[in-house]
Amino acid sequence: MVGTLARNRAFVLLCAAATAALVLLAVAVSKPAWAASDRLPDLRMAHPQSLQIQNTGGRKLLRFDSIIVNVGAGPFELHGTNNTGASEMKTVTQRVFDNAGGYRDVSTPATMVFGGDGHNHWHVRNLEDFELVRLDNGRLVGTGAKQGFCFFDGYNWGSSKPAFYTRPTGACGGGISATQTVMGLSVGWGDKYASTLPDQFIDITGLTSGRYRLQATADADNWFVESNNTNNVSWIDIQLGPKKPKILAYGPGA
Repeated sequence: MVGTLARNRAFVLLCAAATAALVLLAVAVSKPAWAASDRLPDLRMAHPQSLQIQNTGGRKLLRFDSIIVNVGAGPFELHGTNNTGASEMKTVTQRVFDNAGGYRDVSTPATMVFGGDGHNHWHVRNLEDFELVRLDNGRLVGTGAKQGFCFFDGYNWGSSKPAFYTRPTGACGGGISATQTVMGLSVGWGDKYASTLPDQFIDITGLTSGRYRLQATADADNWFVESNNTNNVSWIDIQLGPKKPKILAYGPGA
C-alpha cells in the first residue's frame, strides 16, 4: 500500500514537471529571439540668435532666431487628423520608429491649428516656449508671442543625409479643410524660425535696462516621446539697454 502511494505521488510530480516544461517551452517559442527597440528622437533648442530690437506701433520688441533640432536616434514625426471640419486638429499622434524597420503610433495631448501667423499651413501648438527673466530678481517679464510651429527639415544640424521632411513633399501641408497632415524632423536636422517672421518676438515695452535671461524650451509640457527630456532647454544671458542687445553668457544648448 505504501509503495503504491509513493508510486502515485511520483507520477503526479512527474506530470507536474512535464506540464511546467511545456509551459516554459511555449513561452520561449512565442517570444522572439530578437525584439525590436525604439529609435527615439531627442529634441533640443539651439541658443537664440540674431537678437535685435524693433520699435513699432508704440511697442518695443525683442526679436531673435529660434532653432529646434533633433539629435536623437530616430525621426520626430507627428500626424494630425481633422474629423470636425474646423481649423483645428485635436487628434495628434507621434510615430515612433524602431530598428527593425517598423513603427508604433503614440497618442499625444497636442493639437494643431491652421495659420494664425500669416502662414497658410498647419502648426503644432506650443512646441517651443520662450521666456525672458530678469536676473537681479528672477522675475518673469515676458513670454514668446509665437504659439504655433510648423516644423520640417530646413536647417542642417550635422546630418550627412538629405532632408526628408520638406515643404515640397508635404510637410505641414493641406489647406484649412484638410483631414490630415504630417510634419517631422530627421536625425541631425532642425527647423529655424527667423527673427523677421510673424510673432517671433517677446514684447519688452516698458522694461528697464538691465541683465536678463532669454530661455528657449522644446516640448515644455513633455507631450512627446523622447530619449531625453532633461536637455530641452537652452538660454543666453543678455544686456538690454538703448543699444543692440549684448550677449553676456551662454547656457546649455543643442
